[in-house]
Amino acid sequence: RRVAAMGKQKVGAKKEAKTKEEEDEVFAQVREVQDRLEDLNHQADQCRASIRRCEVESKRSELTAKELEPLPDDSKLYRQVGKMFLLQPKKDMTNYLNATSAMKTVESNQLKQALQKLGEQASSEMNSLKELLGPEKFKAAFGNMAQQGAGGK
Repeated sequence: RRVAAMGKQKVGAKKEAKTKEEEDEVFAQVREVQDRLEDLNHQADQCRASIRRCEVESKRSELTAKELEPLPDDSKLYRQVGKMFLLQPKKDMTNYLNATSAMKTVESNQLKQALQKLGEQASSEMNSLKELLGPEKFKAAFGNMAQQGAGGK
């Protein structure tokens, strides 16, 4: 009887070791997905900051162009270039400001598309994390955060 009991314990020990190895592998995969999600979040934050800078620059150019409208056409206008200022005709200055505004608006739209793609990638990573952990463990680990992530930021 004892021999049979010892044999069962050995089989049980092998199953435990195998289960432990599987858990370690799943944990490593979860950690890898989590790292990718953190990287995607960092990229999304940088993208949002760039979008904000572009919008501010565009608005600044629009407002400056609007302020120049009432000035006479022969006014002396200076544009800052680095640490120096260049004398420019009003027409050239308004063209420059309008071009800057349009360029920053286009850049902002491109960044918004990139941000949307990052959101899609993050959603895909969350789904793969859910597959790795299973729905119950995923809900237990992330709870409300998973629902917010699925809705998008």
